[in-house]
Amino acid sequence: MIKTLYMAPMLVYTDNTFREVYFRHFSGFDRAVAPFIVVAENSRYRKKSLQSLLPSLHEAIPVEPQILSKDPDACAALANLLEDAGFKSVNINMACPADAVVNKGRGSGFLPHPERVQDFLASVIPKIRLPLSVKVRTGLYSHREIEALIPVFNTFPLSEVIVHPRLGVDKYEGPVDLEAMKSVAATLKHPLVFSGDVSRRTWIDFSSSFKEVERWMIGRELLRDPFLPEDIRAYERGEADRLREIVPLNRERKNRLRDYHDDLLDTLGKKINRQEALVGKMKSYWQYLEALFPGREAEMEEMKRILHLDEYNIWVNKLFKE
Repeated sequence: MIKTLYMAPMLVYTDNTFREVYFRHFSGFDRAVAPFIVVAENSRYRKKSLQSLLPSLHEAIPVEPQILSKDPDACAALANLLEDAGFKSVNINMACPADAVVNKGRGSGFLPHPERVQDFLASVIPKIRLPLSVKVRTGLYSHREIEALIPVFNTFPLSEVIVHPRLGVDKYEGPVDLEAMKSVAATLKHPLVFSGDVSRRTWIDFSSSFKEVERWMIGRELLRDPFLPEDIRAYERGEADRLREIVPLNRERKNRLRDYHDDLLDTLGKKINRQEALVGKMKSYWQYLEALFPGREAEMEEMKRILHLDEYNIWVNKLFKE
């Protein structure tokens, strides 16, 4: 069975600029969910966030906007605005585990309260025309929370449910809970998207354990391993060796990675005026990309001290040359 691969929404990282550059150099994804737009009461939203989602920038694959809100009227108003902008579907974030989000009753803050989820969806859905999906974790404090939520989700015409099988309080630490995910897969009546720790190390085990799941979302591992979606496709074609645990950076891949890096640096440089800010942005990607350069810890520590663009370019040239 050919799987549908989604690029996960990762705030700060997978914005429109990243996606624009990524799809010039890599393939394998079918869909993407954009980082969330925060909507407070009274239908306020950040225009800059909305602008970063303009569909004309993302012709490579469909991009679904995501809304983070606890106000159903504000959420519905933005969903209809997004439809006017040309989007074909919208996602509600009930998964974000950040304390600042949860403490306001948004994101994972919904999960212990199935009655709130029920009331929220019952208010939003009649007011919008776009297909609606939700992204959740299996709970904030307990995996039992998802057991109370599945009957709620099953009563509404959701297009799909994206599930990350971790608790909100665990943030991104520890292993995903596959037993909790099996319970979801057995009881959810909507299409399920598996999200969480999908990597070349876990793909064979996860996909064989959840053969009925057709939709898979790749998150942080994409930042560490931009070749991963292509290698999953190669595995589906019978090229099992392409999913080895360690990605060898042969000459061809090293050249592609350098081209991708340089394109990302150049494209970001047209939008970020201050050199220090640009270098800081690139360093944020290197905290993941360094996984492709085992044994180069000293160079990575050196990079963390760099502040100026000329120093950064010298460092990059040295890294890729050796």
